[in-house]
Order: sequence, then C-alpha cells, then structure tokens
Amino acid sequence: MSMDFDLGGEGLGDDFLGGSEGDSLFEANLTLLHDLNPVVAGKIEALEDRVTRVVGAKGEGSLNIDLGHTQFYDKDAETYVNDQVDAFLETPRRILLGWYGDTNVDEISSYRQVQAGQAYLRDQGVDAAQGKSLTTDKDSGYLVILGLGLGLQVDRLLEELPVRNLVIVEQYPEFLRHAMELNDWSRWNEVLEERGGRIHVILADEEYIAANEIYTYVRRHNFGMIDGSYVFLHYQSGYTRSVWDELVSRVPVLAANPGFFEDELVMMRNCFRNLRRHEHHLFWDKVVLERETPVIVIASGPSVDNAIDFIRDNKDKAVLVTCGTGLGALLGYGIKPDFHVDTENTPGPLEILSGLAEDHALSDICFIGCNTVDPGVPALFNRRIMYYRDSVTSSLFFGRFVPEIYLAAPTVSNAAARVMLGLGFRELYLVGVDLGSRDPGRHHSQKSIYLADEEFLESHPAHLAASKYSIVNFGNFGGTVYTNGSFLYASIFMANLLSGYEAAKVYNLSDGLQIKGTIPRLPRSSRIDTTPEQKKRAVAAIFSALDVEEPTTGFDEGELSALLYELRATLRSARDIFEFIDPEDYDLADIFDELNDVLEFLGTDYIGNTVRAFVTGTLLMFYQYLYVTVRRLPEDLRAGFVAEVSKITVAQIDILRDQVTELVDELSEELRQDRTGAV
Repeated sequence: MSMDFDLGGEGLGDDFLGGSEGDSLFEANLTLLHDLNPVVAGKIEALEDRVTRVVGAKGEGSLNIDLGHTQFYDKDAETYVNDQVDAFLETPRRILLGWYGDTNVDEISSYRQVQAGQAYLRDQGVDAAQGKSLTTDKDSGYLVILGLGLGLQVDRLLEELPVRNLVIVEQYPEFLRHAMELNDWSRWNEVLEERGGRIHVILADEEYIAANEIYTYVRRHNFGMIDGSYVFLHYQSGYTRSVWDELVSRVPVLAANPGFFEDELVMMRNCFRNLRRHEHHLFWDKVVLERETPVIVIASGPSVDNAIDFIRDNKDKAVLVTCGTGLGALLGYGIKPDFHVDTENTPGPLEILSGLAEDHALSDICFIGCNTVDPGVPALFNRRIMYYRDSVTSSLFFGRFVPEIYLAAPTVSNAAARVMLGLGFRELYLVGVDLGSRDPGRHHSQKSIYLADEEFLESHPAHLAASKYSIVNFGNFGGTVYTNGSFLYASIFMANLLSGYEAAKVYNLSDGLQIKGTIPRLPRSSRIDTTPEQKKRAVAAIFSALDVEEPTTGFDEGELSALLYELRATLRSARDIFEFIDPEDYDLADIFDELNDVLEFLGTDYIGNTVRAFVTGTLLMFYQYLYVTVRRLPEDLRAGFVAEVSKITVAQIDILRDQVTELVDELSEELRQDRTGAV
C-alpha cells in the first residue's frame, strides 16, 4: 500500500529511506533538532545499544517497529497511520476555549472590551446560548502529537490542518531517532515557518512533566491562538493517555490572562512607595545551609479546622508561617505564627489585617511579602522580609540589579513555600492549602474571615467569586475535589517549584486539590521531633543571612520620563494596528504577527523589558477575544464584529495611555516633594 501525501505539490512517498541514505537524512534532521531543542538532540545523539529497530519497507505493507518480542503496530505502520488520520480528521480532538461569558469587572480594560463586544453581539441577536453552540474555524495555533512513533502521520496532518506550530511529545528516544531516519523534518519546519510557526520537541519520561512543558510552551509562543488547537494521540498507551488527561486538567488555565496592565500600574506605585518607606530584610536566592527545623505553612482552607491539634502540638517545635487569610484563621484558634505572608497588591489584605490588628498584636510577627503589596501592610509589622517578584514591571524597573524570585505566585501559599525553601528549610507541612474543597459549600476554615464574618463575602465580590468552584479535579487523598482556575493554576506552579527542590520533603496535610511532588499525609499521622531550641536558632539564623535594606529615595525622574515615552509609543503602535484593521479584508494571523512585531521592536534594556511586561498580557488578551470570537461567528456577522471590536479596543488603549501618564506624573511629583521638603 502506498502513501499519497502532498505538501506544496511534491509527493513524499519516496522520502522513507534506509541504509546510507537514511543515515544522511538522520544527520540532517539532527542538525535541525540541535537548533530546535539542543537538549533533546544531545540525548538522541548519545543513544547506544538500541533495543528496537525499523523493519520492512515502505509501500510493501510491512513497515513496522520491531520491539524484540513483538511488533509495535498491530498492522503495518502505513495502514495504521492512514486509518488513524482518516478517523482523526473526521472527528478531531481539539482544545476549545468556548464562548466568552459576560463579565461585570469594570476596572480591567480587557474585561471592558469583552463587555462591549458581547453587548454588540447581543444587539445582533447572538446571545450566550447561541454563542456556545457555534463551532470554530479549522485553522489554529497548534498541533500537538502525543507519541511520534515512526512519524508517518506528520506529513498528512500538516497538509490537512492549517496550524502554525507542531509540538511533538515522545517518551522513547529510540522512536524519535526512527522518525528522524525516515522523515525529512526540514520540510515540516519549512511549512510551519511559512505559516509563522515552528516545531517544538518534548522528550520526557514523566507524564506530568510532559504536560507541563506543553502548557508552558503554548503560553509563551503564539499565545492568543490556542483556541481550536489539535491534539493527536498517535499510539494509545498509559503514557499518552495520562499526558492527555494532565493537559485537559490544565485547559481552564491554559489561556488565562498572562498579566493585566492595571495590575502593573498598582505594582509600580506600591513598590515605589514600599522602597521609600520601609526598612526590610531583602530575600533573594543565595547558597544557604539546609535547615533541619520543619516549617508548617498554614492557609485558610477548610482542612485547617481538622489539623489545628497538629499545629497546636508543634507550634513551639516548628516554624509557623501563615498565608493571607490563614492568619485570621490561626489567630481565631489562639495561636500566633512566627511569619505571615501576603502578596496581593489590592486593598483587601490591608483591610483584613487592620481589622485583625485591632484585637491582636501583629507587630511581633515578621512580615514576608513581595514589595508590590499595599505599603500599609508592611507598616503593621516591626520586622519585614521582602523580595522582588519575577517578571513584573516594578522588579524590572526598580529592582533591575537584584535577582527576581520565581515561582512565588500566584497565591500566598506558593510564596510561603518558595521563600521557606529558598531560606534552606527542607521539611514543609502544608495545612489548609486545600486549593479547593470536597464540599464546594465549605470553601474555607470556619475561623477565616470568609465564614467567621457573615457579611464579608456580601461586601467583597472578588472574594466571593474566588470562593466559587466550577472545576472538578484530582484530590490529595484520592477521589475528586471542586476547585477553580486560580487554584488549579497555583497547584501547577507549586508542583513546578517542588521539582526544583528534590531534596525537600513536602507533606500535604490538606484535604483538597492534589499537588504533584507533595506527600499526602493525615495530620494525626504526622510527627515532628525537633526541639524549641532548634526552632529558635533556625529563626535567628534567617535574619543573619539576609541583607538589611534601608528606605531609599534614589529614584531618577529622567528614567520615569523615558519609561513613559516608550510606553506611550508602544501603545500608539498597538492602537494603530487595531485602528487600521479592514473589516472586509483582514487576516487574524497577520494581526497577531503585527502585535508581536511591536513587542519585539522593544529593546532588551530595563526600559524595554518594563514596557513589555506592562503591555504584553493586555494586548494579547485584546487579540485573543477577537480570535476566539470571530472564528465562531457566521460569515455575515464577522465584518461588523471586527469593526466594532477594533473601535472598542482603540478606546481601551487610549485609556491605558492616560493611566500610565497619570502614574508617572504622580511618582514624579513625589520625587519633587522629596527634593523641596514639601509634605
């Protein structure tokens, strides 16, 4: 049986070679792979003592992989692939983000864009129910192949599917080598480069690691074009099915906003004032001695109530670290922590902590947090440890000479674990880090402000929204739990963090979401044997290892002016893209590439990096809404929608330009007051 694949009008049937020609093809592919992924290329190059081999010949119905005891394909590879691709094209497996829901968040420009866009569609007769029934166009950003095998499926899939990027995931290095001996990978790469994309190769034994790398890659490359991506399971195995399951569990956060412009404004303002007002110990990663004293990380999940005896029995032997509203829960049980972590830059933490300070002395607790928190928060504590959070504007601008702290987000629990591990502690107990609940109605500890204050959720809509659990996922002690996108995101980041600390033992005593890399353990089965004296020495050693930073006024108005100039220029360029979209003649891929060109035009100095951090998330969310929605609409509604959303987006960009001008004027005025001594 022959294969009839065609890319660019040239048949590929004779490209499956063996002998010296196959070796030559492999060498050419290896050179390409060194450019695409040098780590994987090195592993393929180092392969010795292979236990599998390609048998048979193309076109004779005998091509297969000999595993030694049996053949890999249950029929010849070409027939298997043709039948499988036929079935896949009939009912493809796709990642679909779905129709945008309504939102009432007025403070965020990308949400305002969605509000106005959805209102326009309702006026055109497209309501939410109808929108959810619409299907998306055939093109997309990604084709993910789980299990490459001999790779015979790739040519036809690239011919049939208009995708920009190919992600190959394989467990067995030998299979990658076989595919490199039989296929011309440069032809795959040429096709994808013409479409604006490329090949990415993932070689991983563990399913969770493979899924994480897929997740990370698609968010960093061609983000905004994830909707409609194809996932092709070439061979069914425990590995490929598990990678698919892990990937599906990440879909709710796969296209989550990579950053809000409005958040960056707040973080710049807060960091500026924290650096000017507060003496603090500066945390950054350095070589430290490992500390034997255990740490109990306490959040406000419902399982705190069942673990309180464990905390009380060990409060003098372990370092106690509360996270966010976990402080109120612990104080409600009459126990005071050694450290408290807060990272949110919103007014909520200051309001909650100020309320606690009325009844409890917080000053003798050491505060830990990123320097983007509201300046009123660290003011409530006499001792402070602060750090520069990774990738945000304030760190790139004000902290460009200080190492950033990665994987300390998105929740306070992530930050607490990150800092304690970075300080050398290697035995952590997570309590109340539920990140969900078996009972969605019992979302927090009874002693937390969420439930202890009957009016709190009614007056705090953001906290109410965060208490809604619409996703079902794997539980720490088995079974399933209810969670939401933010908590799922947090569990992924926590697992990534722990993979970098292989010597650490992190026990999860929380009856909530499963966190890869932690050891499930019931509170009553946990035992801590250190002494109070060991704990005291460990706490004292923390401060002796950290540098003290005095309040500073060493800021330069000229730098702020340069930042404002670049920000306004970048926003103007983005504005032009949306303003000049022709609703009757546009290409979504071209719009995406134009936005990328704006971002790539920025320099790599601290000004360019800061501007990029300011605008990237919001511009890509502007684009993603357009991309996801227009590809589902009937043809007769598309031009009108594109015209309306373009106008809406231009108006939102104008607002952003005004906001950043106001911020820089505000900070510059504070610097002028410093010079003149004005109050």
